[in-house]
Amino acid sequence: MNINTSTYLIFVILFMVTVSSCTMNEPKLRYIDRKYQDNYPSGSTISYLAGNLYIMGDDASELLILNLDLEEIERIPFFPKGENIRTAKALKADIESSSIIRYQGKEAILFLGSGSFSPHRDSAFLFDPENKKVRRLDFKSFYNQLRSNFRQLNIEAATVAGKEILLGIRANSSYPDNYLGVTSLDIESPQFKRKIRIKLPLKHAGISGMEYDEQNDRLFITFSSEDTSNAFDDGTIGDSFLAIVEDVKKELMKDELNINSITRLTDISQDFLKQKIESVSLVPGKDQLLLVADDDLGNTTLFRLSYK
Repeated sequence: MNINTSTYLIFVILFMVTVSSCTMNEPKLRYIDRKYQDNYPSGSTISYLAGNLYIMGDDASELLILNLDLEEIERIPFFPKGENIRTAKALKADIESSSIIRYQGKEAILFLGSGSFSPHRDSAFLFDPENKKVRRLDFKSFYNQLRSNFRQLNIEAATVAGKEILLGIRANSSYPDNYLGVTSLDIESPQFKRKIRIKLPLKHAGISGMEYDEQNDRLFITFSSEDTSNAFDDGTIGDSFLAIVEDVKKELMKDELNINSITRLTDISQDFLKQKIESVSLVPGKDQLLLVADDDLGNTTLFRLSYK
């Protein structure tokens, strides 16, 4: 065996060990179950906090609170409740994302309007789970900052990573790139910092949810495909996907975010067929992910996945 052959074999062995190590560390997804949520419209975002799940629909008037057995605990009014269970499309706040933040020394939930239609969707809402009070925040000037950086603003995902909030800006057929908007964590005066293009190995799929796992420096992102050419209208529902990004702190220093793995959810279970996955939440200590789906008909479905 000559030196060149030996060097080549060593390189191949090292490469295989590296690939094997990456594969072993990558979470394995397994479908657990699903639950239809009675009489609650258009589930769009889900957040876990202190043993409870907080769900908001983009045209719902109430915040839905469940326990980890997916049993309803209560509903908190967000908006005046009309004759119809769903708020009219042209008037709704279009809350599509939420994230757990620390505010005045305690944990709260920040809900964000999509910003896709001004001024109705230019607000954020701060929910205090202790006193169950909702405070509306006028984010119009902040959303105008975002509009100067994103041609079609449509915030569909949010998560806190370190001292920043990451916003998921959704693509559509006329605006094909998904982005992360990196912003300050100061909700009284939020500031846009920069944008990161998501390098997605799919066509016609838009970001719909996001959750950062600080312990493992891992980002879970959901994407859904929909036949629409703008940030306002819905379209025919296609497939939904769950993507994983590793070494997030390093990735956030780049201009492009690389996806380590992506799974078509119907490949895990046919229960995901014709379900538009809107959000993902991590349940710490349980190796579980909770997904919420909207079928564009006003129905909400919850899905549970395990990962190890």
